[in-house]
Formats: sequence, structure tokens, C-alpha cells
Amino acid sequence: MDPVPLETAAWRLGSPSAAGDGTSVAGYEWIVVTSATAVRVLAGRVAVLPSGVRVAAVGDRTAQAARDAGWAVHLVPEDASARGLVDAFPDVSGAVLFPRSDIAAPTVVDGLRARGIDVDDVVAYRTVGTGDEPVSLDTVPDAVLVTSGSVAREIARRMTPLDPRTLVACIGPGTAADARAAGLPVHVVAPARSAESLLDAVVEILNQNAPEQEGTSVTGRFPQVRPRRLRATPAMRRLVAETRLHPSELVLPMFIREGATSAVDIASMPGVQQHSLDSFRRALVDAADAGIGGVNLFGVPVSKDATGSGATDPDGILNVAIRVAREEVGDALVVQSDLCLDEFTDHGHCGVLAADGSVDNDATLLRYRDMAVAQSEAGAELVCMSGMMDGQIAAARDALDAAGYTGTALLAYAAKYASAFYGPFREAVSSSLVGDRRTYQIDAANGRQGLREVALDVDEGADIVMVKPAMSYLDVLASTAATSPVPVWAYQISGEYAMITAAAQNGWIDRDAAAMESLVGIKRAGADAILTYFAVDIARTLRQEGI
Repeated sequence: MDPVPLETAAWRLGSPSAAGDGTSVAGYEWIVVTSATAVRVLAGRVAVLPSGVRVAAVGDRTAQAARDAGWAVHLVPEDASARGLVDAFPDVSGAVLFPRSDIAAPTVVDGLRARGIDVDDVVAYRTVGTGDEPVSLDTVPDAVLVTSGSVAREIARRMTPLDPRTLVACIGPGTAADARAAGLPVHVVAPARSAESLLDAVVEILNQNAPEQEGTSVTGRFPQVRPRRLRATPAMRRLVAETRLHPSELVLPMFIREGATSAVDIASMPGVQQHSLDSFRRALVDAADAGIGGVNLFGVPVSKDATGSGATDPDGILNVAIRVAREEVGDALVVQSDLCLDEFTDHGHCGVLAADGSVDNDATLLRYRDMAVAQSEAGAELVCMSGMMDGQIAAARDALDAAGYTGTALLAYAAKYASAFYGPFREAVSSSLVGDRRTYQIDAANGRQGLREVALDVDEGADIVMVKPAMSYLDVLASTAATSPVPVWAYQISGEYAMITAAAQNGWIDRDAAAMESLVGIKRAGADAILTYFAVDIARTLRQEGI
């Protein structure tokens, strides 16, 4: 899915006009939404709608989603369908923005345009799970629930002919009309357009037709249907697993301490160390032997200053570590470098400070440009932008391309949240920070801001986007994975590692089982790869299991 039309529409919608009258630059008079997903996607990019923009929602659920996003809803048609919305829509002279699924029917666009209304038709999200292969079912379903015209068309395309015994139930008259147009028989139409009403109607019909048999459910399917069959043995559970973790999807964060003669234990992260260059070489070999995908490097310098000059020194600890990693395991692992100033500044912030003590975004970008080139010169294959400065991906990409490093990839810490779980990491990098980073990291309450940051970084040229932390932000991770055109990673951070490890040391949980479960959960939420301090241990476990 091309993100540019959506981002352009969001920018135009969110930009106030020069007249100062609350209208937008694009002159959108209305937004028409036909799903809660469209609301969430657009609201994630436009925090507040201009006061002059009105909203039309296809039904009560979509309208409630819009209200939850802080939007005023001005039109909900009595006939909760695309055709009903078109018929109820007023005559307008301004433009109408219609964010939609990639497989939405043209009913709204064609209907409004036929009335002479200017419609900006924008694909806002991709409906996943569709394909070209026919759907084959092991048993005859008692009912198929149709909740939208898109669903009706997919059923008709991939599941027909349906068994004559299967009820086709539609959520409303509009959806029923779409289903009939797609060639489906319609047996049940919910009296109210809601999931509850649809389910009640189906259960009522099935109860009327269910056999008089002791121990059967309302659908008459038990005891024939027993989901426990697929959990009976370890072999069966492995065979039907929906989510699989592979060692190559794990990345190990590593800390290299300047001047250290041996590895130094990190008290708050048992099992994790600040490495000397010698112990670093050994750990790199162990990581490669375990079969993980990459290493993400952090430098811990001896001296710091206001601008983090050590970050761009070719002989600075991080750039030295990058060269060592490429020499030792460059053919086996992806060598990733952290691009942020916090390890190198005496104030501990991720950027250069202005006279008033705030972080100067644009002055910091100049340092980031130099850091990106320095790390690429040292051999970094993937430069990981973790500072959360506005425009950091565009700045680094421009600097790398200008210096001839067009092959260096950029990872954006796109949705990086201000978190209490970073505590152990501060010890790991010997942080000098006093205060917090809440003026540039995202507030924990804001999911849509995270999605907007992701979209901006993709537009600036990010090759990979990441959500950090993982555990508390699986919703953001799942939403990002559903819409991102580039790989999506997650960082299981120091506090997540420390909690599991500490609980295991107290005998409260099984460390390896809890670590595995947490990582599978992150993968299930949509992560293509995971940065985790458990990487080597889990990779060895997976390889022992033959993965």
C-alpha cells in the first residue's frame, strides 16, 4: 500500500488555513468513515480535526469510534450501509475525504461523485488475511456471519459454493444487499446493526433447528467439535502452532566499555555485561554460533562532554566496537549501531542542549548526520536511530547518501515511549541523565501518536521501524504491523528482562519458559524481529528443539 496519499491527505487535513477560520488547507468540508479502522488510522495522523470539518459515519459503531477519537459526528444514516450513507449525505460544495480499506466497494465514492460531490478517495489501510486460494473447511459451518460488503465479496470469491445447510447471516440490510449482489443467499438479517444483534439472531435460528440431544451446545456442534484435540501432544501443538520463533529473528543488544580490561557485570541485569574489547570478541563468536540474526551495539565512553564529541571520533569506543564486530562476525551477523548522543553527553540527553536547557532538535540533527556517516565508515550495516528527534531519519538518510553510503540501512525507533522500564539500561550505559526525556519520547497514554511517528519515519526513508518497549505497547506493535510497508521490529527492553530474571532468581517463575513465552507474544503481536537480552539463550533453546 502506497502511504503517500494518506499522509498527504492527513497533512492537508491537519494544516490550518491562512484565513484562521478553522478550515483546513485542502478545504475538506466532510470526512466520511465506514469503519472503526479508518477512524483509528486517520486519527493516528491528525491529532485534532479542524473545527470546520464535519464527520459522517456509516453506523453507530463507527460513530462511536469517531467520538472515542475526539471527533464530533454530524451524520449517522438510519440505514447503516454505504448506500444509506450516500442517500442521507447532504449536498455540499466543498471536498469530502473518504479514507477506506484497499478492498472497499466503490459504493460511497461512485454514489457521491454521481451527485457532483468532490471526493478525495484515499486507501487508508490494507485488509489482511485475503488471498486468491479457495478456503477449504473440514466441516460444514452452521452459519457464516457477514459484517460488511467486503466480507461478503471475499466469501463469495473464496468460499462458494456454500453448503445448502449453512446459514448466511448479515449485520444489516445494506450488507445483505451487498451479499446478494455478490451471489450469496441471505437467510438472516440482524434487526439492529450490531455484532450482538447479529449473534442473537443466528443463535435463535440455530436453536430452532438444533436436535434434541443432551449435552449439545446452542449450535449443536459439541461433541463433534473438540478444540482440545489440537492440544493433545507436544507434536500436535508444534504442528498447529500459529506463531513460530526462529533464532535468526533475534538481535542481541551489547554494551562495550571503553578502557575495561575484563567484562563488568551489570547488577540490575544479571547475566548481562559491559564488555571489554576482548570479552566482546568472545561474546560475538558465541552469538554467531547460536545462530541469532544480529547484534546492536552501544558504547560506554570514559569521558563525556556537552555535544557528545566521542560519538563521531573514529577512535571512540562505539566506532571501534563496530569495526571489531565486522572483523569478527561480519559475515555471520548483521552489525547494528545505536545512533544517539545520550551515552556520550555529560548531561545524558539524546541531543544537544539549547541555552534554556531544552533539547535543541535541529542542532541535534547536525550531530546525527555526522554520527551516521562515522558509524557507516566504521562498518555499521544498520544504523539505529533511537533519539526521537523530529526529522532524524531524513537527516541521516541525506547525510549517508551524500557521503556515498547509499547501501547503509536505517532503523527508526519510530514509536519509542517514555518508560519506567528503562531503569536498568541507564546503569548499562553509565547514563549521566538527571530528569527525564518526556519532551521527545512519546507519552505512554498515546497510541495514535506512535502510529503517526511510524508513518512519518517511513515517509522519510526508514528501512525498518521499531516499537519500544515491547511488553506495554503490544497494541501499538500490532497496529503498526497491520499497516507498515516496511519490516516492524520490537525491543524487549532492560526492565522487561530484569523483571523476568529477578522473578526467576526468587524461584517464582521458570526463567527460560517465561522468556520464551514473552518473546512468542511479541512475535504474535506482529514483530518481524526482536531485540532482546535473552537472544543467545533462547536461540540455543530453539536450536536444541530443532528450529
